[in-house]
Amino acid sequence: MDIQRLRTGKEKSLFAISLVVSLLAWIVVVVTVIGIFYALFFGMFMLIAHVLMIAHIKGHGVRLSEKQLPEIYARVIAASEKLGLKATPEVYVMQAGGALNAFATKLTSRNFIVIYSDLLEACGDEGKEIDMIIGHEIGHLALGHLKWLWVLLPSRIVPLLGAAYSRACEYSCDRCGFEVTGEIQSAARGLTILAAGGKYGKILDMQSFVLQVKETGGFWASVYELNATHPYLSKRVAALLNSQRPGLIPIAGRNALAYPLAPFFGIASTGGSAPLIMVAVVGMMVAIAIPQFNEYRTRADMAMVDTALTEIRENAIDYRERNNRWPCSEADLTMSKVSALVAQKNWNLELNCQNGFALIGFKKQGTEHRKAINFQTGQIEELPD
Repeated sequence: MDIQRLRTGKEKSLFAISLVVSLLAWIVVVVTVIGIFYALFFGMFMLIAHVLMIAHIKGHGVRLSEKQLPEIYARVIAASEKLGLKATPEVYVMQAGGALNAFATKLTSRNFIVIYSDLLEACGDEGKEIDMIIGHEIGHLALGHLKWLWVLLPSRIVPLLGAAYSRACEYSCDRCGFEVTGEIQSAARGLTILAAGGKYGKILDMQSFVLQVKETGGFWASVYELNATHPYLSKRVAALLNSQRPGLIPIAGRNALAYPLAPFFGIASTGGSAPLIMVAVVGMMVAIAIPQFNEYRTRADMAMVDTALTEIRENAIDYRERNNRWPCSEADLTMSKVSALVAQKNWNLELNCQNGFALIGFKKQGTEHRKAINFQTGQIEELPD
């Protein structure tokens, strides 16, 4: 099947924005030697932490197979084939103290899905609600969300943008869950179980639940969701129903004041440490990048000065062959490009016809620099202030 048709339009646009922001951030890291060092250090730390998490899952979880909980494993195989995943991921069931959750993760080329045991029990053995959960997690793998995780990492800590992209991915994966389930009511019930548990999630009034989306447009509700990686469950159910019957459930818009203020309240929200992390990371990158960039510009200007002096000498030699003396001023030479560069950079050009040299004076980072070339030898040297 064409998995791309399940990707929401909003995810596509936010992915493009996130990719541009992330690539710009990685370019800043690449052009700074110290930035590369910090990136490698941070990457190694994250990789080790991830490997240790996988080790915890494999050591404490139960790996599903044809012999281990085969009924659930068969659903995973079917969902993987339905969503076009080339290989069935490794699936583990873990006890998590009553938490109703599941997640997908990836280590190099190996895909993993972890389902908390209480969520399995809440869905039941015979209902299709578990197909919604499995399909949703496989959707993350099939749509490539984890493949792009490291590339998009810088954008994920940008206030509003990172959380918005994450929420858009969740909507896309809900569509994947429905594709696997094949029944809109069962797919919706899979989400209501996350909200109210197995007993009550299966019997709650669906219409009343989705109408709760009217309450998500207030200021504080908007602030919370703008900082959250997952949309409100009532909005997820409403979006799922609207994907089959557009406009069925009116979705409340967010309070406009929440957008500029949400990053400042992010620390009090779930996942709200992102703004603080962003400030720390951006501050570190600025502290690294600005001195390195200034040093790079200084070296570049030094190289341009050397090139200009070399061209001035070539013109000076031609002038001497014609006039039997060294040029005394810029007007004696024909070098439009050098003259334009000198004017553009606001350099000070001096020619000494008695001693046969040219000097360019320029200022960088508040410091005066002077470089001279000897017409006779072609030697370039930097003169003391």
